Amino acid sequence: MKAQRRRGQALVEYGLILSLVVLAVLVVISVFGSQIAQQFNTIVNALSGKTAAPSTVPAISSDYMRRTLAYYQAKGRWPPTWGDQRFTELGLNPADWTGLVAGISWNPNGELIGLGNRAGDTTQVYVRDTGGNLLQLYDSWNIWCVASSGKCYYHNYPGGTEVNLNTVEIRTQ
Repeated sequence: MKAQRRRGQALVEYGLILSLVVLAVLVVISVFGSQIAQQFNTIVNALSGKTAAPSTVPAISSDYMRRTLAYYQAKGRWPPTWGDQRFTELGLNPADWTGLVAGISWNPNGELIGLGNRAGDTTQVYVRDTGGNLLQLYDSWNIWCVASSGKCYYHNYPGGTEVNLNTVEIRTQ
């Protein structure tokens, strides 16, 4: 009889502990769930090109620069500048980058990463220089980010105006 009571008490204790764990998980999900879901949807939409998500532009650019530097450190040369190899050598699927991603046309080019505005589409890209001036990225122009320095330049490299990718604005016409 004592052994059955102990087993019953143990089952009740396990049940209470399990209930507390489930309750804690539900509280965490209710507090952070909508924020996590919103961030997930923003990233998915940005990567599919459905929604312009300027806040992801610096993150994607930073990832490209990190991959480019890792390639250089591993092979002693910069990645290819043309064809699908410019993506595959960085561990990316070229098909994922044929359209706009986060409202930007991405063009890895050796040490440089081009963030472009395609001619004939319905988006316009704007960015601010380090002095706060708003610059329009005209059709077929690029912002050129340099993997070795982490700096980005409007339209020309070298010689272009340095810009802040955190200020990228993508406007749909």
